Amino acid sequence: MLTATALGRRVSVRRLVEGTPGKQTDALGFLLDVTPDDFELLTRGAVVTIPRAAVTAARIVPPATPRRGWAVPPISPDALQRVCWAAWPARDQERLGDWALRAHGGVTGRANSAMAVGDPGMPLAVALARTTEWYADRGLPPLLQLPLADPANQPMAEAGWDRAHVTVVQVAPIEPVLASLGAPAGLRAALAPTPSPEWLSLMHDLDVDDPSAHIAILTGPQVVGFVTVYDDRTGGEPVGIGRVSVEGSWAGITSVDVAPSARRRGVGSAVMGALLVWAGEQGAESSYLQVRAGNSAALRLYDALGYVTHHPYCYRSLAGVTV
Repeated sequence: MLTATALGRRVSVRRLVEGTPGKQTDALGFLLDVTPDDFELLTRGAVVTIPRAAVTAARIVPPATPRRGWAVPPISPDALQRVCWAAWPARDQERLGDWALRAHGGVTGRANSAMAVGDPGMPLAVALARTTEWYADRGLPPLLQLPLADPANQPMAEAGWDRAHVTVVQVAPIEPVLASLGAPAGLRAALAPTPSPEWLSLMHDLDVDDPSAHIAILTGPQVVGFVTVYDDRTGGEPVGIGRVSVEGSWAGITSVDVAPSARRRGVGSAVMGALLVWAGEQGAESSYLQVRAGNSAALRLYDALGYVTHHPYCYRSLAGVTV
């Protein structure tokens, strides 16, 4: 049976089908959580909870074989976390061995957490103490970010660092995604090097207490573009936004938002298409995005576009500390 050592790994779980005696079905996905009562899996486009009592078999399985022409270059979770870091730069950064301590006045978790991947160059207990002190000096709660499958998660938990939410990094090659996208009639995309007031008006999680600090993160990468999609069928109103940054051959998609009144009209696909076309023009060949594990709508959209999970990562904070 699966234990906490399998967290973050791709697994297969066979379970009994409720209401159909003797019938069984398999669930395939990434193991997000293990409790005395349940397994929580990220399957294609959704997070499912499976009662232990219904499980008849469970095992770790190899990574999925990509469709022909849909492969991305091999990259480890640690290396891809560093690519993600370059796309979301904090103004205050310091290295601790392989770790990266990041602070940005508390604006977003990614920019105010220690990317705790690799070797910090010292015993883990010392690294955690130094991390705690570094954030205390900046008036911030200490927060760690690392892949869910990283073996360091267990000793961190034993040292009193509780797990917070899980985010999923998904990947896809650019050309096949673009080939699969349609072109919804009446939608027009415009790209700019900085976010316009219209773009910012559609960003649902803009930090209203310090928008300039948030914008500094958004515009921080050297190669970055902002797409706004307009609906010419309704007078040209802005209905969708997105951001893309390019780091070598990788394009990072972030801040995709669709106006509530314009959902289910192909706006999200139009945003993605415009972002990926521009990224390809900048030399990117593969793309990634980060999605909260509980964001079912986004997971369904990206699954439909052909994105697959590369790895889940989690945040950890000291027990009793609010982040």
